[in-house]
Order: sequence, then structure tokens, then C-alpha cells
Amino acid sequence: MKNSTLLKYWFEEVWNKDNLSVIDDLLDPDVTINGALDGVVSPGVDYKEVVCAIKALLDQPHVTITHSMDDGDLAMARVQVSAFDHSRTRKLDFTGHVSVRVHDGRFIEFYTNFDYLRMFEQLGQLPTDALPVCLTGERLVWVE
Repeated sequence: MKNSTLLKYWFEEVWNKDNLSVIDDLLDPDVTINGALDGVVSPGVDYKEVVCAIKALLDQPHVTITHSMDDGDLAMARVQVSAFDHSRTRKLDFTGHVSVRVHDGRFIEFYTNFDYLRMFEQLGQLPTDALPVCLTGERLVWVE
């Protein structure tokens, strides 16, 4: 089986079907996880909790792999995420990239990069066009 097929299985089961037992099946106990959430995903933090936290923000999330490739024990995928906010007034659409190193059918290295800025903009938690505003040097300021 190709390693990218494992990634497809991961997204289909964990993200599209809520089958969190696949996390224990595919993540090696000593997996190295890096990405935008690596401050949240740390030793002792159950990855299932991170999945549940993200899914708590999204209604009916669906992940589709748009591109994938294999190179030896590495696999990479570009994914498209579609969902709604919980009021179902906003449709969310953002992308991400995942790279994994596979050994004995399990992920031993897991690298992710998702467009969380766009996701939070679409959820209404950040102002629209937050990235272009930040590129001007302006600060996003919240007033209570």
C-alpha cells in the first residue's frame, strides 16, 4: 500500500467519519508532530483532544485530498477542507498540507500546515483580510 493511501485513510476515517480510534492505530507512540499547532500538540497531549477541539468549531467538516505524492517512506498531501460554522450562516473553505514519514504502517513523523488564519477569519473570530492588514504593519486590536 502506498503511504499516501494511509493519509487518505487517515482523513477519511478521523476527519470525515469521526473514527478517532484510527489515531491510535496510525500514530506511532513516539511520533514527532510539527506544525501550526505544535504548541498545543505536545508530549502527554492526546491528539484526539486536538481533533475534537477543531471539530467543535466546525459543523460538518469534510476533508478532500486534492494532490498527493509518495517518495520512499514519505507521503505528502494537499487537502481542501469544507465545513460550516455552527450557525450554518457561513461556509468555510480552506486548505492545508500534510507530510508524513511512515514506518511499519504507522506515522513516525507528522508535519502539518493548515491555513488556520483563513479558517478563523471565516468563523468570524478574526477580521476579514487580517493577513493583508498585518502585512501593512498594523496590529489587530480587540476592544472590550
